[in-house]
Amino acid sequence: MPAPLHPSPAADAPFAWRADSFGTTSPWLRPLSAQELSGLDALASQDAARTHDAHDPGEPAPMPAACEALAADMRRAVYRGPGFILLRGLPYERWGVDGARWVTWTLAHALGTPVTQTAAGARLVDVRDLSRKESSPRQFSTSQELRLHMDPASDLIGLGCVRAAASGGESVLTSAVSIHDEMLRQQPELLAALYEGFRWHRFGEGRPQDGPISEPDVPVFTREGGHIACRYVRSPIVAGHKEAGEPLTARQIQALDLFDQVAASPQLRIVLRMQPGDLLWVNNIKVLHARTQFVDHPEPLPPRHLFRLWVAAPETEARAPARLNYFNGGACGMPLTGQKARYDMEALRKDPASGGVFDLGVSRGGA
Repeated sequence: MPAPLHPSPAADAPFAWRADSFGTTSPWLRPLSAQELSGLDALASQDAARTHDAHDPGEPAPMPAACEALAADMRRAVYRGPGFILLRGLPYERWGVDGARWVTWTLAHALGTPVTQTAAGARLVDVRDLSRKESSPRQFSTSQELRLHMDPASDLIGLGCVRAAASGGESVLTSAVSIHDEMLRQQPELLAALYEGFRWHRFGEGRPQDGPISEPDVPVFTREGGHIACRYVRSPIVAGHKEAGEPLTARQIQALDLFDQVAASPQLRIVLRMQPGDLLWVNNIKVLHARTQFVDHPEPLPPRHLFRLWVAAPETEARAPARLNYFNGGACGMPLTGQKARYDMEALRKDPASGGVFDLGVSRGGA
C-alpha cells in the first residue's frame, strides 16, 4: 500500500485534535502574568526612541527575561502541538499602534524569522477592509468570509487583534492532520489525489525567472521526515489548472470538495472570537485557518484592524518542504518583485471548480 494511504504518523498525534479534544477547557489560551506584562511594557516603550519602517521594523529587541517562559510556551504550542496558541491581554491600546507593532515583531522572533508577505517587502502587514479604497484588493483585505486555508509562503502565521469588528470576523481553526485521517477513513482514493499534486497559480507575484504557474506540481499533503505537512488554498489550484489548459478532473474536484467539507465540519473545527489585545500564532503546515464575514463599526469609529506576520521556522523544527513554497524557489516569503497580484479574483470565485460560495455557518450558531 502506498505511504500516502497510511494514517498520520505518531509524531503528529499532538496535532491530530478535533473540536471535542479540549473538553470545556481552553489549554491553547495563554494569559499573561503581571511580570510578563511589565517586561513587554518596557519593550513597547523602546519604540518611542526608534525610527523604523512600520512594515519592516528591523532588528528586534532582546526578549525580556520576564518573558522567557512565555516564549517557551509559544514554541512548544506551535511546534509540538496542538499547533496554535492564543495570547490574551496584550495592552495594544495603551501601547499605541507603533508600540504594539514593536512588541508583536519581537515576539515573532522568538518563533523564527519573519519573512516578506508582499512583493514590496512588507514583513508586518496591516489587515483591514480595503474594498472601498482599492479596485481589486487581496481577499484578506476585504470583509468577505475566507474559507479554511493556509497562507502560501510561511511555516507559521501570527495575527494580532488591534481592533475588533462590530460583528463577525471570528477565526476558525482546523487540524490538517485530522482532515487527513478523516479523509483516509471516508474515501482514501480521494486522499491519494491530494498527494499527487496540482498546478498552482502565482497570480503574477512569482520570481521573474518562474512561469505563472508552479512547476513541478505542488501537492496538498506531503509526508517527509516522519511528519505530515499540508499546503491548501483552493483558488490558486483552480486558477493554475485553468492557466495550464488542464481542467481539474472530476476526481480532483471531488477530493477538493471533500477536503473543504471535512475541514469545515463542526466535529473538527474550533471557533475563536478574538478580542483587542489577542495575539494568535498558528503552525501553517499543520493547522488551517479561516475568517468569517465581518461588519465594521460605522464611521467615525475605527475599523477592524489586525497585524499579520509570516514566520519561517528555524532549522531545528519541522518546516514546510521546499516544494510547498511555490512562490519563492522553495523558500518562505514572497519574492521582492514590486508587482502586485494580477488576477480577476471575482471571476475565479464564480468558477464552479472553486466550490461555490462557502459558508461556515458560524453566524447562525454553527460554531
